Amino acid sequence: MLRRRVKVGGRKSVEEPEIIVIPMIDVMMFLLFFFMVASLAMVVQSGLPVNLPKASASSEHSSQNITITITPAGDVFLNTAKTTLAKLADGLTAIHAGPDNLVIINADKNANYGMVVAAISEAGKAGITRFTFATEK
Repeated sequence: MLRRRVKVGGRKSVEEPEIIVIPMIDVMMFLLFFFMVASLAMVVQSGLPVNLPKASASSEHSSQNITITITPAGDVFLNTAKTTLAKLADGLTAIHAGPDNLVIINADKNANYGMVVAAISEAGKAGITRFTFATEK
Protein backbone atom coordinates (compact mmCIF):
# COMPACT_ATOMS: atom_id res chain seq x y z
CA MET A 1 0.00 0.00 0.00
CA LEU A 2 1.14 3.48 -0.68
CA ARG A 3 1.26 5.91 2.20
CA ARG A 4 1.57 9.63 2.28
CA ARG A 5 2.72 11.66 5.21
CA VAL A 6 0.32 14.07 6.86
CA LYS A 7 1.45 16.55 9.57
CA VAL A 8 -0.60 16.47 12.72
CA GLY A 9 -0.30 19.46 15.06
CA GLY A 10 2.83 20.66 13.31
CA ARG A 11 5.17 18.21 15.09
CA LYS A 12 4.92 14.62 13.88
CA SER A 13 3.90 13.33 10.50
CA VAL A 14 1.48 10.39 10.40
CA GLU A 15 1.31 8.07 7.41
CA GLU A 16 -2.18 7.84 5.92
CA PRO A 17 -2.81 4.57 4.00
CA GLU A 18 -4.13 4.64 0.43
CA ILE A 19 -6.02 1.77 -1.12
CA ILE A 20 -4.81 0.72 -4.55
CA VAL A 21 -7.95 -0.13 -6.53
CA ILE A 22 -6.50 -1.37 -9.84
CA PRO A 23 -5.40 -4.83 -8.58
CA MET A 24 -8.86 -5.31 -7.03
CA ILE A 25 -10.48 -4.51 -10.38
CA ASP A 26 -8.18 -7.03 -12.09
CA VAL A 27 -9.20 -9.74 -9.63
CA MET A 28 -12.90 -8.95 -10.04
CA MET A 29 -12.62 -9.08 -13.85
CA PHE A 30 -10.84 -12.44 -13.61
CA LEU A 31 -13.57 -13.84 -11.33
CA LEU A 32 -16.30 -12.54 -13.64
CA PHE A 33 -14.64 -14.15 -16.66
CA PHE A 34 -14.07 -17.42 -14.77
CA PHE A 35 -17.71 -17.74 -13.69
CA MET A 36 -18.99 -16.87 -17.17
CA VAL A 37 -16.85 -19.59 -18.76
CA ALA A 38 -17.74 -22.08 -16.02
CA SER A 39 -21.48 -21.47 -16.47
CA LEU A 40 -21.21 -22.06 -20.23
CA ALA A 41 -19.55 -25.41 -19.60
CA MET A 42 -22.56 -26.56 -17.54
CA VAL A 43 -25.06 -26.38 -20.44
CA VAL A 44 -26.14 -29.91 -21.31
CA GLN A 45 -28.36 -30.89 -24.21
CA SER A 46 -31.04 -33.32 -23.07
CA GLY A 47 -32.55 -36.03 -25.18
CA LEU A 48 -31.47 -39.02 -27.18
CA PRO A 49 -28.41 -39.16 -29.41
CA VAL A 50 -29.31 -38.43 -33.03
CA ASN A 51 -27.28 -37.18 -35.98
CA LEU A 52 -28.45 -33.54 -36.25
CA PRO A 53 -28.31 -31.50 -39.47
CA LYS A 54 -25.90 -28.56 -39.72
CA ALA A 55 -26.97 -24.90 -39.45
CA SER A 56 -25.14 -21.58 -39.53
CA ALA A 57 -27.06 -20.17 -36.54
CA SER A 58 -28.02 -22.12 -33.47
CA SER A 59 -29.47 -21.28 -30.06
CA GLU A 60 -29.46 -23.09 -26.74
CA HIS A 61 -32.65 -24.15 -25.02
CA SER A 62 -33.69 -24.30 -21.40
CA SER A 63 -34.80 -27.39 -19.49
CA GLN A 64 -38.49 -26.28 -19.45
CA ASN A 65 -38.75 -26.82 -23.18
CA ILE A 66 -40.36 -29.92 -24.65
CA THR A 67 -38.30 -32.09 -26.99
CA ILE A 68 -39.74 -34.31 -29.71
CA THR A 69 -37.07 -36.68 -31.04
CA ILE A 70 -37.45 -38.57 -34.32
CA THR A 71 -34.89 -41.25 -35.17
CA PRO A 72 -34.00 -42.53 -38.65
CA ALA A 73 -35.83 -45.77 -37.81
CA GLY A 74 -39.05 -43.79 -37.32
CA ASP A 75 -39.18 -43.97 -33.53
CA VAL A 76 -40.79 -40.95 -31.83
CA PHE A 77 -39.85 -39.79 -28.33
CA LEU A 78 -41.55 -37.12 -26.21
CA ASN A 79 -38.68 -35.78 -24.08
CA THR A 80 -37.13 -39.21 -23.32
CA ALA A 81 -40.30 -41.37 -23.31
CA LYS A 82 -41.00 -43.45 -26.41
CA THR A 83 -44.41 -42.79 -27.97
CA THR A 84 -46.18 -42.96 -31.32
CA LEU A 85 -47.37 -40.17 -33.59
CA ALA A 86 -50.98 -41.05 -32.74
CA LYS A 87 -50.32 -40.64 -29.00
CA LEU A 88 -48.10 -37.54 -29.31
CA ALA A 89 -50.92 -34.99 -28.88
CA ASP A 90 -52.22 -36.86 -25.82
CA GLY A 91 -48.70 -36.97 -24.36
CA LEU A 92 -48.25 -33.23 -24.86
CA THR A 93 -51.61 -32.58 -23.20
CA ALA A 94 -50.65 -34.87 -20.29
CA ILE A 95 -47.49 -32.85 -19.54
CA HIS A 96 -49.54 -29.64 -19.64
CA ALA A 97 -47.91 -28.26 -22.77
CA GLY A 98 -49.48 -25.00 -23.86
CA PRO A 99 -49.01 -22.29 -26.48
CA ASP A 100 -46.26 -20.67 -24.38
CA ASN A 101 -44.09 -23.80 -24.38
CA LEU A 102 -41.36 -24.14 -26.98
CA VAL A 103 -41.20 -27.52 -28.69
CA ILE A 104 -37.80 -28.52 -30.01
CA ILE A 105 -37.94 -30.90 -32.96
CA ASN A 106 -34.84 -33.06 -32.53
CA ALA A 107 -35.05 -34.99 -35.81
CA ASP A 108 -32.17 -36.96 -37.28
CA LYS A 109 -31.09 -35.63 -40.67
CA ASN A 110 -31.92 -39.05 -42.14
CA ALA A 111 -35.39 -39.15 -40.55
CA ASN A 112 -38.47 -39.28 -42.75
CA TYR A 113 -39.64 -35.75 -43.55
CA GLY A 114 -43.26 -36.90 -43.40
CA MET A 115 -42.76 -38.03 -39.80
CA VAL A 116 -41.42 -34.58 -38.88
CA VAL A 117 -44.43 -32.86 -40.48
CA ALA A 118 -46.82 -35.29 -38.78
CA ALA A 119 -45.16 -34.63 -35.39
CA ILE A 120 -45.58 -30.86 -35.87
CA SER A 121 -49.21 -31.41 -36.86
CA GLU A 122 -49.90 -33.53 -33.76
CA ALA A 123 -48.23 -30.93 -31.54
CA GLY A 124 -50.43 -28.28 -33.15
CA LYS A 125 -53.50 -30.32 -32.19
CA ALA A 126 -52.31 -30.11 -28.56
CA GLY A 127 -52.22 -26.29 -28.81
CA ILE A 128 -48.47 -25.86 -29.37
CA THR A 129 -47.66 -22.83 -31.52
CA ARG A 130 -43.91 -22.36 -30.96
CA PHE A 131 -41.47 -24.73 -32.68
CA THR A 132 -37.76 -24.82 -33.35
CA PHE A 133 -35.43 -27.38 -34.90
CA ALA A 134 -32.34 -28.68 -33.12
CA THR A 135 -29.24 -28.34 -35.30
CA GLU A 136 -25.47 -28.48 -34.94
CA LYS A 137 -23.29 -25.48 -35.70
